[in-house]
Amino acid sequence: MKEHIPQQQEGGYNDTVSTINFDTEHKAIQHFEVVKKRFFDVNSWELFAGEEKASFSLQDSFGNLLLENPEVGDYFRIKIPGLHNPTGDGFDWVIVEEIKMDEQPHFESVYVRVRPTSDPTKPNDKVSHFFDSKATSNFLIQRKLTEISAEVHGRNEEPNTENLSLLEKARNFLVAVGGMVAGSKFQWKSLTEGLIKNEE
Repeated sequence: MKEHIPQQQEGGYNDTVSTINFDTEHKAIQHFEVVKKRFFDVNSWELFAGEEKASFSLQDSFGNLLLENPEVGDYFRIKIPGLHNPTGDGFDWVIVEEIKMDEQPHFESVYVRVRPTSDPTKPNDKVSHFFDSKATSNFLIQRKLTEISAEVHGRNEEPNTENLSLLEKARNFLVAVGGMVAGSKFQWKSLTEGLIKNEE
């Protein structure tokens, strides 16, 4: 699945991986079903990541909340604690660009790629995200025999400052640089750990 992750060419990047191992493959198969349900439940990612993290909701192109699994063309609406986005009425937006699933003997995986985009509820095409549209966030869960992993790979992360007001530029620069230095790594590590957690 990692061949679907875009090449790093410019700006920042991050690679976050969490793993868990089981005594038997049967237990790993059972737990991976739990992980998949969490992974597809984008609206609950904040609960898995813990308090004071970014909140996510799955939306259609009209800004309506979706309760089913994400599909290509759907949107993630993201609320960053503390530094709300004035471009998107307080929110950052990404569009689901690719979803891939693979299942083989002793191996299964799910991959989702999202990219910064404009607020679909507004009649303009200004990117409503702290990164520009060259950036991607790549989410991956997989099971190899008895090991399960959850991963987030950010690529080509540069602050979004194109055609924005001074306030919008300053906000995006602060969030983007903070994310590239440490913030997003902390955010994504909390999510990947929450996705694979075994609560038994």
